[in-house]
Amino acid sequence: RNEGDPGGIPSMTFRQVVTVMLRRWYVPVALILCAVGATMVLARNGGLYSTRTVVYFVHLQPNRVAIGPQNGTEDEGLIAFAGAVAAEINNGRPVTRYAWDEAPLYGAGMRQGVLVGLADVGGQWTTSYTRAEIVIQVVGPSREWVFDTQQQLIQKAFDKSKELQGMAYDDVDQRVRAEVSPMTTQIDHIAASRIEVIAAYGAIVMAALLLSAWEALLLDRRLAAHGASKRPKRHDKGRNSQ
Repeated sequence: RNEGDPGGIPSMTFRQVVTVMLRRWYVPVALILCAVGATMVLARNGGLYSTRTVVYFVHLQPNRVAIGPQNGTEDEGLIAFAGAVAAEINNGRPVTRYAWDEAPLYGAGMRQGVLVGLADVGGQWTTSYTRAEIVIQVVGPSREWVFDTQQQLIQKAFDKSKELQGMAYDDVDQRVRAEVSPMTTQIDHIAASRIEVIAAYGAIVMAALLLSAWEALLLDRRLAAHGASKRPKRHDKGRNSQ
């Protein structure tokens, strides 16, 4: 803007900007302290805990192993049944889908929540259900909350599976068995590495410095204009009366 515009800031050299920041040192100090404090609060949350548990459905005779590529989970009828169980767990609500089914919830910005749905090998715009598997994703701030939620959802999957089968569940020859896939019940701790934390602090401080420079220049200009308006104006002496 032009210098005649009171709301603008004239072009300044780097040295002049630094001089103003030093003169109004309390502005950058306050902003940097606030930024660092906010970053420390976020860093102290201890990270997140996440799990991705798979519950699959099989129709096998008693005493037969339900683990393996030929366990019957690719049967279209079982896939439809698994979809019905997932719908019951979600109370009929549609499942939010992402471009990559393997993507964890925390990668989508969620810090606490659950996602239950059929294992989908398609993408965001297409669906492809090839196995009778329900994927239960849980993310939360504590291991205890994630574990409790995981166990509740697993039990709910078992209960809904039994409920939907009705009388057929009592017949071992017709019963659809719900099983938890081994090695999918583990709970992972997600936290930033030391290098990532240092980089985050550096980025926050740099952003605070840039913002404080702008705020210091605005404040300095306002104070200068206010001081100039309070200075007594010089008036020309009146001409001697004739």
